[in-house]
Amino acid sequence: MKNINKHIILGLLMLILISITASYLINQRYAGDNMVLEISKDGELIEQIDLSTVTNKQIKITSQDGHYNTVEIKDGQARVKEADCPNQICVKTGWLSRPGHTSFCAPNRLMITIKGQKNQVDTITN
Repeated sequence: MKNINKHIILGLLMLILISITASYLINQRYAGDNMVLEISKDGELIEQIDLSTVTNKQIKITSQDGHYNTVEIKDGQARVKEADCPNQICVKTGWLSRPGHTSFCAPNRLMITIKGQKNQVDTITN
């Protein structure tokens, strides 16, 4: 009976190790990609910023009625740093660092999204 318990424990430890390794590899998948931050207001693209070229920048987007959002870009990441919306969900979203990450401010109709542009060839054609 003790031998079976040792095998079960060893199997669980191996599953944990495999899970951690897979998670690490998935997180590193986008390390070589060129990431672009897209800032849109009212569904229209305002600005595209290559995150690999900008080290520290803040952009304040103000609407005609005076409402604003401040987008901060730092070390290949972006976030909504400040907003005058009541719920602050866009600010609470935090840092966006991978393709597909999005922050949306519904009251101010502002969306920031990170897009990934891979330099790798997906298929080979003759």
